[in-house]
Amino acid sequence: MTKRLIEEWLPIAELGEESMRERRSMTALPAIYYLHVLWARRPLVASRAAVLASLLPADADRKAFMHMLGIHGDPVASRKRIDAAKRKGQRFEGEAYS
Repeated sequence: MTKRLIEEWLPIAELGEESMRERRSMTALPAIYYLHVLWARRPLVASRAAVLASLLPADADRKAFMHMLGIHGDPVASRKRIDAAKRKGQRFEGEAYS
């Protein structure tokens, strides 16, 4: 039986940051693309990652996997840069999650 990607590797830190970013809203109104917007907010990126990783073989391209999930760049490093700018009281300039 072929091993699956979810058994070998799953970028938990990156998925966690993307889930938190997905839940943060810039407005008081919920985003229209959330599943069950008013009743329950689920971490959609984590759900998509679990399903996709359970279908792909263990030797799948990890960078392509992240790209298929819509995660471009390093969200953990981006969050650290944003937090550092907040601690210094500076406005973060540029693309945060690129």
